[in-house]
Amino acid sequence: MNAHAEAPLTGRTVAITAHRRADEQAGAFERQGARVVHAPALKLVPTDQDDAVLAATREILATRPDTVVITTGYGLKRWLTVAETAGLHEDLVQLLRDSAVYARGAKAKGQLQSQEISCEYVGQSGRTSDLVDTLISRSARGTVAVQVHGITDAEQLARLSEAGFRVLTVAPYEWASADEGSRLADLTRSIAAGEVDYVTFTAAPAVDALFDAARTAGTYESLLGALRGGRCTAVAIGPVCVQPLEEADVLAVVPERFRLGAMVRAVCDHARAD
Repeated sequence: MNAHAEAPLTGRTVAITAHRRADEQAGAFERQGARVVHAPALKLVPTDQDDAVLAATREILATRPDTVVITTGYGLKRWLTVAETAGLHEDLVQLLRDSAVYARGAKAKGQLQSQEISCEYVGQSGRTSDLVDTLISRSARGTVAVQVHGITDAEQLARLSEAGFRVLTVAPYEWASADEGSRLADLTRSIAAGEVDYVTFTAAPAVDALFDAARTAGTYESLLGALRGGRCTAVAIGPVCVQPLEEADVLAVVPERFRLGAMVRAVCDHARAD
């Protein structure tokens, strides 16, 4: 008997746009019977200039902000690594322990806990905007340091400034293209042609990268038609990731928990109900 005979994704094609943990994601879907295609959109890379990270770190240490916002676990880890190269690791950890620290989600909280840093507040939605809402509603105005991620959320930083906070930022990493050759363009054509059943996203910028590739390839309208019409179902790992899809009027499968395993289960459930 075929081991995948009863698997919920047998006969389905799942496209993965993630770079990080792509093999793990592919294996999880293949175990459920899926055929997997991989077209990585973006990858996290350290910033080219650690000097800029160190300069921001020194300013934050000298300013002693009242509040620090940690948006990603990877960002905090990378920030501490850069600080260590300049002998500032312990100073930075102590600053975080002395400040009111707001974590955007569970991964940021987990990285903080690994350094024995407590959290004043942990966001539940994963949205930076919700952290800013909470800061504005409950905090006295002062200085806030924000560890920004990949693509800086200028709108939320502006909200803090307009609310009376002095805002400092540090950007330990950025997004870079992970596309090799024409795999993203080929994926847009496959989606438009109805050859892909699900396309998964684990970061909002990957959605934008796929849309940009479609515009360049001349497949944007047909790609949106496939995603909106149900020929291909978009899958987003969480509420931040799904935002650019919602803005494009694309309905997506979003798991209740923002985890890879939960995303795979949500796709399986969707396939069974289809």
